[in-house]
Amino acid sequence: MDFDTIIVGAGVLGASTAYHLKRLDPDRNVLLVEKEKRPGAGNTSRSAALYRNIFSSVASKKLATSSIKYYLELGSEVQMDPIGYLWMFSERQWKGSKRAVSTLDNEIDEVEILGPADISSLLNINTEGKGPFPEVGYGIFGHLCGSLSGMGLAQHYAGRFLELGGVIRNSTEIDGLILKGASSSFSPWDEAGLKSISTRDGKEIKAKDFIFTMGAWSQDLLGRYGIFTGTLPKKRQLFGIKVEDPYQIAGDVDLDKVPALILPAGGTYVKPILHRNMMILGLADDLGQPYSIEGPYHDEEHFNRGIVPVIEHYFPDLKDWELKMKWAGHYSYHWPDKNPVIESVQNITWAAGTSGSGIMKADAVGRITASKVLKIKTADLFNGSKMHVSDLSLKDRNVENESFVI
Repeated sequence: MDFDTIIVGAGVLGASTAYHLKRLDPDRNVLLVEKEKRPGAGNTSRSAALYRNIFSSVASKKLATSSIKYYLELGSEVQMDPIGYLWMFSERQWKGSKRAVSTLDNEIDEVEILGPADISSLLNINTEGKGPFPEVGYGIFGHLCGSLSGMGLAQHYAGRFLELGGVIRNSTEIDGLILKGASSSFSPWDEAGLKSISTRDGKEIKAKDFIFTMGAWSQDLLGRYGIFTGTLPKKRQLFGIKVEDPYQIAGDVDLDKVPALILPAGGTYVKPILHRNMMILGLADDLGQPYSIEGPYHDEEHFNRGIVPVIEHYFPDLKDWELKMKWAGHYSYHWPDKNPVIESVQNITWAAGTSGSGIMKADAVGRITASKVLKIKTADLFNGSKMHVSDLSLKDRNVENESFVI
């Protein structure tokens, strides 16, 4: 069967794109291809699945805010939990982030600035610095922030896509791309482009247009055919610990009101699930971590040397905890400005480079990617805002650097 459009990758970006493309063009015959057994079961399922609108750039703020507003409409369908987000800074870090902080609007962005005493009233935390562990000097508390189910969100979009007549093929791994004409031997007068995709089980599927929402795998596949996606993959790891007494973290605050945390030491972050006596912990390790899609494999040494000392410093009362879970996934980075890339070459479009914030921007990215394929110059976002599709391209890019990246 031939299709009008094939979308490769049914993570949260691919599923969102598929739904919005079919919504905007109901008669289009669209196939969504996923190598896992169901949508959202790849990198999307390995995310901490936190959402926030705390960003410094206009583009990131617009993408995240409009997407979050849509997710709030879904509520329990995607396990929305608006616990908030507390990003903590040392005095030195605060001064270095002064310009980025100045872009935040207390009312519009629903944020407030906290001092050490305010933070201590929310958490049983040590705000003093010692050695490599900076003091807690300031915090940005975001109210339009929290956690959700990344896989649930991907499956929401996939379900809506199917309702509109879309087709999904799970457990289908792409083996390669088949170009029109004689491979790379194009003459200037030849019609260049992609004719079909080949699957690992030997099948060929044809389409007029192709969209690749493969995240970290984008450059590895498209680079083989002469396309520079502007994105690179890097491993990220998460660890889950069981805590015997969650009030050693929460103090006098209700367990379900403890926000997601970013600590001043190395961007260590905490997703609290204290009502289940659990915490999910992560740490961005850049130097020494290759740009590669190999693995990814979790590294317990990274947890013991990088995360445990940070948690022990800031939460000295935390006792009797046990490492229960560990897993790894990939970020897809666009390093120049850390905003997503949505670009096209011939009949090939890709959306990647979300730099760790794919879930929280997925609805807007899906709308913009669909608009690009349909040659609509301005995309309508959920909250009524608009965005020029070309702003996220590589050729006509028009976005600021994003400062608030973990």
